[in-house]
Amino acid sequence: MKTGEKYPLAVVVTYGPDYKTATKLVASIFTRPGQQEPFAIEKWTISEGDIIKDDSIMAALHDFIKRHHAVENVAFNPIWGCPHEEGIDYPDGGECSRCPFWANVDRLTLEPKSLDRPLTPDQIIAGLSRKRLTQPLLSFEAVERHREQMIEPFLQTIERILNQPDRATIDEAALFSYCLAFLAKWREPRVYPLVVRWLSLPGEAAFNIGGDTVTEWGSRLLATLGTGDVEPIKQLILNRAANEFCRGQAIEALAILVAWGHRSHAEVADYFGCLAREGLERESNAVWDALLFACGDIEVLSVFDDLKRAGQEDLLAPEMVAEELEEATANPPGERLASFRELQTPFDDVVEETSWWQCFAASENDDFSPERFADEVFKPTEYVESEPYVAPQPYIAPPKIGRNEPCPCGSGKKYKKCCGH
Repeated sequence: MKTGEKYPLAVVVTYGPDYKTATKLVASIFTRPGQQEPFAIEKWTISEGDIIKDDSIMAALHDFIKRHHAVENVAFNPIWGCPHEEGIDYPDGGECSRCPFWANVDRLTLEPKSLDRPLTPDQIIAGLSRKRLTQPLLSFEAVERHREQMIEPFLQTIERILNQPDRATIDEAALFSYCLAFLAKWREPRVYPLVVRWLSLPGEAAFNIGGDTVTEWGSRLLATLGTGDVEPIKQLILNRAANEFCRGQAIEALAILVAWGHRSHAEVADYFGCLAREGLERESNAVWDALLFACGDIEVLSVFDDLKRAGQEDLLAPEMVAEELEEATANPPGERLASFRELQTPFDDVVEETSWWQCFAASENDDFSPERFADEVFKPTEYVESEPYVAPQPYIAPPKIGRNEPCPCGSGKKYKKCCGH
């Protein structure tokens, strides 16, 4: 493993009975590159609780690092397997009877070693909870094999993260999205109000948890789950405390339901007209933009007079209204709606729905190796003493790009025909 160039180097490893609680800590000092055995090593263990929260042990760790003049350390924040030692605490080649969690779990990736052996919900969730370079396909398969067993734990996970959105770590955010994806694929009705609750969070909280899944998944999740009851979607549209982009996703969800044939064109056209005339606040925001594009996408031409008036009030850019109307009427009736329908696929494939995540952006031709994974996941960090929890910085939305503006990727296409489709 690459551990940096500053020496002496302190390597800190934690172990525990499962992937959430550390009961053993091992600190080693290396004085030069390539050193196979540490210059000094010290171990601490506790019988119960979390060793990271033990102030006396953390003070001893700090003293150990300082005493050996280490200027940099590698902190293995993910727990690195069972605290008991093979050949000492249990037979060579065997499994630790005191830590059943690790019996069928790879300590590096947390994915199952074998899908043919029994797995608990906690073991499966572990495989969805660690930062990684490739999609956790073994864990995906384990989820599908244990579908009925995983519904309740997934719902509980979503609830837990929604209760404290400002404390969601990167790993928890990924887990949150995996849980949403599988429950939506299974059409679990109890996840629908949770999706609405997520998208109704104030400020940037929805983005803090879900990142780009808000705008990549939001409208289709609402449409996939809300085919029989659109009132929660309408409430989200009118919820001024919610993020404007989340409210825009709710408007697009109604357009998707029309495209899929779950709501009538006349019904949604009438509702969009009400929004344009009196339903939406008279201030420019992304909700108005979403209404304009939705009317164009499903050819709700009757609302464009109201949208033109909104343009005169500076709620929309008049040129955008004109261009959207021109595009909506340029082709035979129904053609643009058909194109919109082709782009809005139901939420049915978790592998496909997560394949675009930035953490999986490495070339498919790159060979996966434990060493490469470890180098990326366990990066060297400067040692600091324990400090109080500090909430992560909120997501700052980038400047809005009009769908009729040139796409910033440089393709030469309009944004809505390229990255913004």
